[in-house]
Amino acid sequence: MLPENIDQQIAALERQELEAPNGVASLQLYTELFAAYLYKNELSQARFLWKRIPQNIKSGNAELERMFTVLQCLWSNKNVEFYRAITFEWSKPIAKVMGELKEKVQVETINLIGRAYSSIFENVFAEMTNHSPDAVTETCKSLNWEIIDGSFPRLIIPKKPAIEKIAYTSCEDQLQKLTDFVSFLEN
Repeated sequence: MLPENIDQQIAALERQELEAPNGVASLQLYTELFAAYLYKNELSQARFLWKRIPQNIKSGNAELERMFTVLQCLWSNKNVEFYRAITFEWSKPIAKVMGELKEKVQVETINLIGRAYSSIFENVFAEMTNHSPDAVTETCKSLNWEIIDGSFPRLIIPKKPAIEKIAYTSCEDQLQKLTDFVSFLEN
């Protein structure tokens, strides 16, 4: 399952679940669908899936239980616990998706820090993003964030990301374009 075509994968897996004999799908189908929902941040869908999975499939399956823990961490915005929960020996069909999910959460957290924080201590940044001290320095340099020299924990001054300017068109311009289009259609 590749994150590039995750929407098609979700649709196919949901269809397979509905068409499963006796209404019970395979363990692999449930884990792949669960991972896809987590990746797409469709947490409600993942919760409903958890409730639909038969108890005899859930019980004793360490991978499914760990995925549920990841869901709970995402649901309650507990980043530190999320990184602990997602560090796991995932089965081959979902390992890539779970790895991509971890990277996606890291990138989103870094972007959030850049937008929301005027300063942050490096130990807090490392904890929120699951970065090592060396990786913190490297990430800050790549983003052109300032790191104040001093003893640990140093202070990081994030730079706000550039805000994309929305192209503004006046109402008169839009009306003129619409008029031109309508006259084109009439001729």
